[in-house]
Amino acid sequence: MRISVFVVVFLLLSVTADLCLCSNSTSFGCFEQERQALLNLKHSFYRDPLSPPILPSWEGHQCCQWEGIACNNVTGHVVKIEIRGGCVSCTSSWDDTADIEPKYDELFTDLYVEHLNTSLLHLKHLTHLDLSGVLLGSSPIKFFGSMQQLRYLSLLTEFEGMIPSSIGNLTNLRVLHIRSFYQAYSDDLSWVAQLSSLQYLGFNGVDLSKAHNLFQVLNMLSSLSQIHLFDCGLGNMPIPLHPINLMNLTNVQVLNLASNNLKDPVLDAFRNMTSIRFFHISQNSLTSLPQWFDKLNKLVGLYLAGNPFSGRFLANLQNMTFIRDFELSNTNLYSVPSWLSKCKNLVKLGLANNFLHGSILYALRNLTSLTVLDLSDNKLTSISVWLGELKSLIHLDLQRNAITSAEEGSLASILGNMCHLQKFYMSGYKLQGEVFPSISNMSGCNNYDLEVLDLSYNNFSDELPSWLGKFKNLNYLDLSSNSFSGPILDTLGELVNLTWLALSSNSFSGANLWSLAKLENLEFLDLSSNFFTGVIPWSLGKLKNAMFVSLACNHLHGNIPHSLGQLTNLYTLDLSSNSLEGTISHLERWTPTKSLSTLCLSNNQINGSIPENLGEIMPHLVNLALDNNHIKGSIPTSLCKLRELESLDFSSNKLSGRIPDCWRKGLVEDIDLSSNNLSGVLPNSIWNMSSLVWLHLNNNSLQGELPLSLNFKKLLILDLGENQLSGGIPSWKNDTFPQLQILRLRGNMFNGTVPSNLCQFAKLQILDLANNSLKGAIPRCIGNITGMALDTKILSNGTEVNATKQWNQEDVKQVIKGRELDYTKNLVLLTNLDLSNNRLDGPIPKELSSLCGLHGLNLSYNNLSGEIPDMIGDMISLESLDFSDNQLFGAIPSSMSSLTFLSHLNLSNNNFSGPIPRGNQFQVLDDPLIYTGNPFLCGVPLKTICPGGDSHQDPHGGDYEDEAKENDKSDKMMFDSVIALGFATGFWGIIGVLYFKKNLRYACFAYVDEVADRIYVAIVLKVAKLKNMLQ
Repeated sequence: MRISVFVVVFLLLSVTADLCLCSNSTSFGCFEQERQALLNLKHSFYRDPLSPPILPSWEGHQCCQWEGIACNNVTGHVVKIEIRGGCVSCTSSWDDTADIEPKYDELFTDLYVEHLNTSLLHLKHLTHLDLSGVLLGSSPIKFFGSMQQLRYLSLLTEFEGMIPSSIGNLTNLRVLHIRSFYQAYSDDLSWVAQLSSLQYLGFNGVDLSKAHNLFQVLNMLSSLSQIHLFDCGLGNMPIPLHPINLMNLTNVQVLNLASNNLKDPVLDAFRNMTSIRFFHISQNSLTSLPQWFDKLNKLVGLYLAGNPFSGRFLANLQNMTFIRDFELSNTNLYSVPSWLSKCKNLVKLGLANNFLHGSILYALRNLTSLTVLDLSDNKLTSISVWLGELKSLIHLDLQRNAITSAEEGSLASILGNMCHLQKFYMSGYKLQGEVFPSISNMSGCNNYDLEVLDLSYNNFSDELPSWLGKFKNLNYLDLSSNSFSGPILDTLGELVNLTWLALSSNSFSGANLWSLAKLENLEFLDLSSNFFTGVIPWSLGKLKNAMFVSLACNHLHGNIPHSLGQLTNLYTLDLSSNSLEGTISHLERWTPTKSLSTLCLSNNQINGSIPENLGEIMPHLVNLALDNNHIKGSIPTSLCKLRELESLDFSSNKLSGRIPDCWRKGLVEDIDLSSNNLSGVLPNSIWNMSSLVWLHLNNNSLQGELPLSLNFKKLLILDLGENQLSGGIPSWKNDTFPQLQILRLRGNMFNGTVPSNLCQFAKLQILDLANNSLKGAIPRCIGNITGMALDTKILSNGTEVNATKQWNQEDVKQVIKGRELDYTKNLVLLTNLDLSNNRLDGPIPKELSSLCGLHGLNLSYNNLSGEIPDMIGDMISLESLDFSDNQLFGAIPSSMSSLTFLSHLNLSNNNFSGPIPRGNQFQVLDDPLIYTGNPFLCGVPLKTICPGGDSHQDPHGGDYEDEAKENDKSDKMMFDSVIALGFATGFWGIIGVLYFKKNLRYACFAYVDEVADRIYVAIVLKVAKLKNMLQ
């Protein structure tokens, strides 16, 4: 009896000891040596200084209570360290027999270590080490081989070199996973063979293409149950001449060979591993599946996505009716095999990104066990009503197909009857008609599990139904880019679990946004581009978790509520394009926030002065846009302290004073201070901002001269127009603006000559130096600006720029076709050269004709002389040409008639002579004002008749009148010939038949006699009747 009691007590103590391992707390405190070792480990980590603190819980003396640390509560020793995904994973239990598969596909890290501290060696009892959330640098990891007590080791590395063989000393390892970012490699895996207890082997991104003994080593590890060789270059291994026999791997249940560029023959190495339950061979180069696949009778998960299969590659799988997880996305499928309907146990089916067409496949109707169905990115055209019968579905993805219709009630069946559906994606269709079922159809379920509903980018026009509040678990709702209308109902405020609400680009209206204040879990709110009215409710300040809020492009008015300044988690606030009023200075009352990165208040009616301490209230601003308001005062110097600032737009306001001279090199890419009342000289610090891509300072009262030495390696637009800048245009070196594509200096007081150095900026597509006091000749090298040549266009392909803003967000004013236009979205397509209203002299260089991609050319109001180059007709892209008010002379070149896109021409007030060319484009350029002020010009459309007495004289001296007469004579002869031919055809078509056919001739004459008799009788009767009436 005592022995039995002793055994029971012993067992209870053992169980208690094991249970104690499930707690982070310990009654023994923490061994000081181990605590110091952990602190040394922490101090070796680093991350971005602006990120949260590193391992903040690792403070104090109770290290067993630190996040990610587990201790044995019997001994008090640290047995487990787990730092995953950029932060620690709070581990409440430690059991080395538990889930042995690291979720490496979901890892994210922002922790780094260059030299890992060897203090880990002091943790003598450590058996579980997971540093998959820490990127190990170039420091060698050889010392891990001394930690022979380890049973679990997971590492994330970025060093280039061979995996140290000393890891083979860890003979107690059950789990080994190494992920490499920079192609660590191993060409000899003999050390892996020493890990005889290994159950999980994972190499991710480790180059094994030269590991000659890979398969032999694998065959020696009979305890393996999972093999993960993800992105290891196995497809580059030489194919062995003799067959590979992996007979010892009888326990392997998971085999992952994804992303290896495998070809068909390599798979034969695994033909005898019939114990496999999950086989991952996605993202390879397989074109078919071997016949031995039908022997994998234990397979429940097969992942084939991203292979260029062809033909009936699924034929060898038709007996796999027991499969539960089948991934066939991006496999060139044109149809689904009929045998798939027999897979009654199928739970997950991926068919995305294929060529499936027509209605949703009827073969899927019998798969009533399906929980996940992905049909996205196909060519399906309609939705079937029977889809609602798959009531086990929890994830349904139909987005980005060609669906234009849905069977009546199909959407009602999906939303009303699929009680367990959690995620439903149906975006990108342009689908019209009823989207929401009626109230009566929403009674199919007592509770709904729906969490994600995405119907964006369709053409639905319903109002929001009141029953939407039934989806109590909904946390993601995206109805953006539709035609929904009406108000936001109060029931929307009942969806208290919502974290994402996107209703942008619809026709919602009303002023009842206050109901959204109940959504206290909301993180993303986008109501932009609707017709909401009224004021912004102060209650939106209750959305304490909000990170993104956009109310842009509505009809909201009133002040910006102070309560929005209490949203300390906010990253983006966009209230642009409304009619908001009030003073910008109220921002100084906002609670300082470390999260706000984008503040956009553009296109409103806000006034007042920018708070001087704005840069301190919002120290992490990246994008600040206050343009198109009524803001006055000066630019606060605190903005210079914004280390993360990338874009600053204060354009079209009433700002005055000087531009602060305190700018850092930093990250700033875009500065737009145009259309204000700024004055003073340009600050030197702005010229040192080498990160600038766009710089707009035009339409101010800035003074001074431009510096010779600049360093704008990334600059694409430099717009300093409409200021009071003076001096000469500097002769910048060709490496000053290597990427510059728009240079606009018009409307200043620049003097001197046009520097020939500008010709070195080969990517220039707009050069605007108009309205200055430049003199001298136009440089002949201007024809070297290849950015204005058709065959070397740089911007017209719309290439995206590696910057916060893109070309379609920029605007530049240009004078084209005699009018000043504001180019925005089509700015990327424009090429223009404007040197007008200066004092330039000399001839127009013939080299200018090589700029065949130029859309606009304006040299008006100068002192240019000489003739227009004969080759000007080569500038085939010209739409606007202005040479007016110069001293040009000679004939207008006939080659200009080939400028078929030319719609605006001005040659007035020169000394041109001779006839105006005719034909082609000159037929539409018939406004006399084009040529006025040239007394020696003649011909249409002028009233002056050219010598010879005809106003239509050919420019080459030919007799146009004779040619016209010849043309008239030819036309008359053609007309006469057609008349004669018609007469002959008609005459002989009737008379000829009557001549050769006697019977027809007699019948015709008899009919004529009969008609004549009838006419005669009718006349006689009418005459007799008339006589009787007269009598």
